[in-house]
Amino acid sequence: MPLDPHVVYNTLLANPSGTLRNYLFRIFGSPDPSGVSAYRLMNRGPSQRPSSSVGNLKMHDTESFDIRSQNSIVGVAPANSFFFNAHSIHMDAGALEMDFYALGGAGPNIVVTGQLSGCSFIMRPGAAGAVDVAHVRAVDGLAPATLATALAHMPNAQVYGGIDTTGNYDFHDREASIIGVRTAGQWVIYAQKQQPDVTGVHRIKSVYQIWPARVKQG
Repeated sequence: MPLDPHVVYNTLLANPSGTLRNYLFRIFGSPDPSGVSAYRLMNRGPSQRPSSSVGNLKMHDTESFDIRSQNSIVGVAPANSFFFNAHSIHMDAGALEMDFYALGGAGPNIVVTGQLSGCSFIMRPGAAGAVDVAHVRAVDGLAPATLATALAHMPNAQVYGGIDTTGNYDFHDREASIIGVRTAGQWVIYAQKQQPDVTGVHRIKSVYQIWPARVKQG
């Protein structure tokens, strides 16, 4: 019997690292400006995850879920979907258009943004303990290294992007879902790296905590 999205959502908030290692999440972001937006969590069917002991050398069957902005759903939402509000980060078209959004102590305990498939996610310390975040589209050859140069005046900014280096993701054959959860007033942000499949079955490849420090999970 497919897992109940409501149960999975509560598990995600309670144990984000473990939930992201066990279940795949595909995020279809909102076109609206960054802010609090309505989303739906829906079961999308089978997927695979790495073994907890030998990693990608052995894959296990699991389930996957769509996180879709409410305004992207045509008609009536599926009966087994779960409605929730999230801090939603808009995709900006390049460094010159980058607009940071402050994640503080108010509002929902979860933040999402659309799938990364060449884009970068930027994080920096904000005012009063907040985390400022932005999602930047890769345009005109914009790469994480280029962004790092553009952000030279922000020495504490971190760039998670589509480049084949440890702790990032190689956009040639990977995509990434970015999900952050606030626990006891502290935001922790994760990247779930995925391998797309022509059959539509995406597989989890790895999970990294990318804020406040970059640490591989599991």
